[in-house]
Amino acid sequence: MDVFRIASLNGEWALLKAHGYKPLLTAANLAALLEHVETLTGGKGAVVRFESEHGPR
Repeated sequence: MDVFRIASLNGEWALLKAHGYKPLLTAANLAALLEHVETLTGGKGAVVRFESEHGPR
């Protein structure tokens, strides 16, 4: 199973691998980004979003 992070970057939603920092995809609409994740993973991926005092983690 692939694990991704979703973070807000520069006013857009960004999809990142859980252990990477380079955005794989960006979208203005969160729903569109989640559709891309479902397509990428064939419905078998996990999306995880972490936030902390220092921003998305």
